[in-house]
Amino acid sequence: MLSALGFTLELKLGHYIKVPPRASFMAQSVATIFAGFLQVGVKEALFATVKDICTEGQKSMLTCPHSRVLFNVSAIWCVSPTL
Repeated sequence: MLSALGFTLELKLGHYIKVPPRASFMAQSVATIFAGFLQVGVKEALFATVKDICTEGQKSMLTCPHSRVLFNVSAIWCVSPTL
């Protein structure tokens, strides 16, 4: 819901500064999809390279209690959840 509100606020700002609505919508859509794939890629790289990630007593304290839920949400909806 927060992402949708931000999306509409940016479209409104584009309207005020007279950016064509289709161009603004296309730029935001491409950026949202790109950010979703980028986030999933970074998380996959972390899971592949960091030893014992998401376990108790991990060396760098990367215990990530909510990572599985947020990873699934970001993969399904292509959004960047904020905590």
